[in-house]
Amino acid sequence: MLVQLSKGRQITIPAEIRDELELHAGSKIEVIVKNKEIVLKPLGDDLEKLFAEAKNQKPKHGLTAKQMDELNEGLMR
Repeated sequence: MLVQLSKGRQITIPAEIRDELELHAGSKIEVIVKNKEIVLKPLGDDLEKLFAEAKNQKPKHGLTAKQMDELNEGLMR
């Protein structure tokens, strides 16, 4: 399938491909250059769910991010 680069140097992913891959506004897509080719790799909603879950995880040690940074700095000295 051929697409054309717009004046703003953008491309539109054809509807058939968007529908097949369930892409919508806000979908995350990784752009890779490999052997002088551009590869678009949809990341899917799984990545968003993973980040959301990570935000809700509480560390078992009870330290804040600042406290952990201070400990790390102390170890590096």
